[in-house]
Amino acid sequence: MNAGRIASVLHIVCASFVLWIVPAQLVFFADLVAFPVSLFLSLRDIITRYQLATDNNASLTRPDSDDQADAAADATTAETTALADGASHVLRQRAQNTDTTPTATSTDDESVLQRETSADARGRRLPAGKTMLLIVKLALFAMVIDFVYRPLVTPAHDLFVFRPGYVSHTSAKLHIRYTDGGNLELRYRELLPRSSLLYENTDDDTSYDFAVNTPWESAGEFAPPTNETDFTAISTLLNLQPSTRYLVELHCRQPTLHAQTALLGSVEFKTAPVPHTPSRLRFGSGSCIKPNFPYQPSWTPDIHGFRSMLDHSDSLDLIMFMGDFVYADVPLYFGPEAEDYRRLYRQVYAAQSSRRLMRKVPMLHVYDDHEIKNNWHDQDQPPMGSAMTAFDDYNGRANPPSSVPDASYYNFTYGNIAFYAWDTRRYRTHWETAERHEGATMLGLKQKQHFIEWLHDVNHTAAVKFVVSSVPVTTGWSNFDSSQDTWRGYPTERAEILNLTQHVPNLFYLSGDRHEMAAVELPSGNIEFSTSPISQFTFPLVGKFKKDRDGEHTIHYRRPGHVKYGILDVDTETDPDIPRITYSLYTTDVHQGKRPAWVYEAKGAPWR
Repeated sequence: MNAGRIASVLHIVCASFVLWIVPAQLVFFADLVAFPVSLFLSLRDIITRYQLATDNNASLTRPDSDDQADAAADATTAETTALADGASHVLRQRAQNTDTTPTATSTDDESVLQRETSADARGRRLPAGKTMLLIVKLALFAMVIDFVYRPLVTPAHDLFVFRPGYVSHTSAKLHIRYTDGGNLELRYRELLPRSSLLYENTDDDTSYDFAVNTPWESAGEFAPPTNETDFTAISTLLNLQPSTRYLVELHCRQPTLHAQTALLGSVEFKTAPVPHTPSRLRFGSGSCIKPNFPYQPSWTPDIHGFRSMLDHSDSLDLIMFMGDFVYADVPLYFGPEAEDYRRLYRQVYAAQSSRRLMRKVPMLHVYDDHEIKNNWHDQDQPPMGSAMTAFDDYNGRANPPSSVPDASYYNFTYGNIAFYAWDTRRYRTHWETAERHEGATMLGLKQKQHFIEWLHDVNHTAAVKFVVSSVPVTTGWSNFDSSQDTWRGYPTERAEILNLTQHVPNLFYLSGDRHEMAAVELPSGNIEFSTSPISQFTFPLVGKFKKDRDGEHTIHYRRPGHVKYGILDVDTETDPDIPRITYSLYTTDVHQGKRPAWVYEAKGAPWR
């Protein structure tokens, strides 16, 4: 195999790998080398073959003077011999030739001319196979460049965002991004299950029912956001009613002579029940998204997993997103500035499925390593500051407020269902330190103490508890970096926490990160549902999840699927003493994500 074929095969393999298998940085760099080499050698080969064919055809059609001279000499000799043998025979032969030769010669000349013309045309025609291969290689490279550099080419500076964030029983955070001038105003009213009046949403023609006599209320005007926060802002609605659906519109008062107002967008949400009351909650869980992966040529790249979740959005109360909302270093790291990170968030929010899903369902967030850099463990060292600025602008400030100043970990309740979301990145010690010292930590002393206090508070006041971790608690994953990056790399602190949670009834762990799914009963008796990716790659035939190790029991494990997410149904109303918790796994590989691929009903326990 020559160098051209090797370079072509390498380019096709690398490009296909980045676009449809794993968008790995090293593979992208290999393609950046393989493609120009392949392109140069392919063009050289095509041009050389074309020139050789042209030269050969020219030489075949050019007269040869030596051959003509030899032919003339042979003719003279033959004629002399014929005269010596007898004049009469020669004359008769010449007479016969005179009658037949002109026609035969004319026919032969036409046939030769046709063959020469056909050969010349074939020689000048480009090799079809080589040309087709060149087109395929150019198309693949164009798709790779589009996939990698789309955030730079279309930075979405004029992006508009309007979505609900954290919704309590009396308030709601609204996340806004708006780049034009003019004061903004929020107007809201209650929605009812049935009514005689229909309201048409101008954004996507969604229909809403509301009471005829329910007036619009205004939250007042406020100044538009500024460039300091990349034109993002949080506006909070107060004094709402518990367990009530609301429609909220965002209006802009244009800075014109007549001060006209314009409707920018609308969202809907349902407030939480009164704290400590029995309730029903249905929420989504998952992590890890990359716009337009696996790659599909499109002017408007989408997020395939969000599009699948839209099928269930009407019944979801919230979505818990557990990290890797953006991939700052996959397949290429664009830089350490805040704008480099903000650009990636804008790409996610610009996707049509993102806008539609997050306008209907509140989404809460924790961050993980790829919001900064892969396997981040350097605490507040750069570029942590820039990365967290972008995270706060687009996701963090819409979360429930933390009782600890400047902290990203938080807790909240939905009726008598309690959540605690960890920050597993900012306070962790380096994994090398974790291997050498029993005092190594992932949570940090302050966060761990805050979590322990929360456990005491909710132990017998919340029927069900969820602990949200961006990385898995189970030790089942041993491939690649999981021995250092997940809780498996912090065994002492992990054992300390599990020793505490084993005494807390109906406590479940939720996690993501591994691009696979596992439901595991931990040594503490708590169950962990680790689900990812919502829309990213999955490792094909690499690594192995080790089941039933270190005192764990694997309930279910699934590797295949670029789209995997969980939906949990929690019911503390039917039997207030023993709650029901049902986990459903959805993947587009099974039933196109319309129905669950796997369902598990956990056994509730008395909790009072």
